[in-house]
Amino acid sequence: MEKFIEKLQTWLMPIANKISEMQFLGALGATFQILLPVILIGSFACLGAFLDIAAWQNFVGSTGLNMVFMKTQSLSLSIIALYVAIVLPYEYAKRLSDDINPISAAVVSFMAFLMVTPHELYTALPTTWFGYPGLFGAMIVTYLVVRFMKLLIDKKVYIKMPAGVPAFVEASFKSIVPAVLVAVIAMTVETLMEGTSYGSIHQVIYSLVQTPLQSLGLTLPAYLFVQILSTLFMFCGIHGNSIFSIITPLTMAASAQNLEAYAANSALPNIITSSFSVFCQPGGIGCTFALAFLLAFAAKSKRLKTLGRMSVVPAIFGINEPLIFGIPILLNPMLFIPYVLSPIVCTCTSYFSMALGIVPRPTGVEVNWTMPQFVSGFLAQGWQSVVLQIVNVLITAAIWYPFFKMVDKQITEEEAAAEAAAENN
Repeated sequence: MEKFIEKLQTWLMPIANKISEMQFLGALGATFQILLPVILIGSFACLGAFLDIAAWQNFVGSTGLNMVFMKTQSLSLSIIALYVAIVLPYEYAKRLSDDINPISAAVVSFMAFLMVTPHELYTALPTTWFGYPGLFGAMIVTYLVVRFMKLLIDKKVYIKMPAGVPAFVEASFKSIVPAVLVAVIAMTVETLMEGTSYGSIHQVIYSLVQTPLQSLGLTLPAYLFVQILSTLFMFCGIHGNSIFSIITPLTMAASAQNLEAYAANSALPNIITSSFSVFCQPGGIGCTFALAFLLAFAAKSKRLKTLGRMSVVPAIFGINEPLIFGIPILLNPMLFIPYVLSPIVCTCTSYFSMALGIVPRPTGVEVNWTMPQFVSGFLAQGWQSVVLQIVNVLITAAIWYPFFKMVDKQITEEEAAAEAAAENN
């Protein structure tokens, strides 16, 4: 097992280092964290407007709350690409180079995004591409614009101001040339695309990039691969959440499709959405929710029992670093099998229970990973989802139990030996 762990480290570390060096993925993850309030507000506003309970619908209809909820959703989750087009270039520029003013990068990139988006002259900006269909467009525009600005600054293609000019004035003039060139390119692209069958660069990206990626990224094998890779990374000491930023745009788009279908009282099209993850990793990466309770209430080792009691509350909220570093699980050959196996089993159990119609599919409401266990399942769909979470916790308890007993016995013997040695001294 130790040799296997060494080989695992040798294989994973180069991949992990490459991923950690990708500033764009880091910026993307930070962007969605910043926008989490917007996402949650929009999700629950949609749930409030279209929750399929007769008494509730009568209440929101008679009080006018349904319109309040729908307006809230339309100005938050339904235009998520617009928010991303503002925040992402700021975060990316901040990471890419100290020579780029993040505010300038955000303004120029946002301008380019609007310029390549079809609109009615002096009248309206249709919101079609401001929602999930335009999400990849916002990401691609951000990457290209910020990179282009960095290239121009590196080549010193900007207006240089004399010494003594205030910094904010210098920053403004420094972005003028890049902004003009970006505007020319953006309007050229938009004008050329108007004459094609696609009509806009957004439609090209959606047809040729986003739709195929969404189909690939939301299959069970692809999602399992992401789950396994994140768990392996975490086992080697690299936080696995960085992996999920790769598929976040895909799962969020799937959530939007389910919300739309839910609002129309139609069949929900997707099983794997953003909130599907609340079923796959109870207690944090590696499914350690049950392990925390085993340590707290069944361990004979004093150290493990104390650690378990300290870890129960964080585990309820999906935080398992106390267990990762306290037992430790990190690079521990004795716990490798349950740590990697548990997410695989939970993901498959959850997927097939929904595919077979035993448990309803997630409505598309965005549920934050820190939401308490079982509460998260109820918000994602309803009481059936809570039952599924309970089943997954029981399954993982069965997987962890023999390995827990083995480690508990080993540490109990070590503690007994230490106490005997202390008495002899």
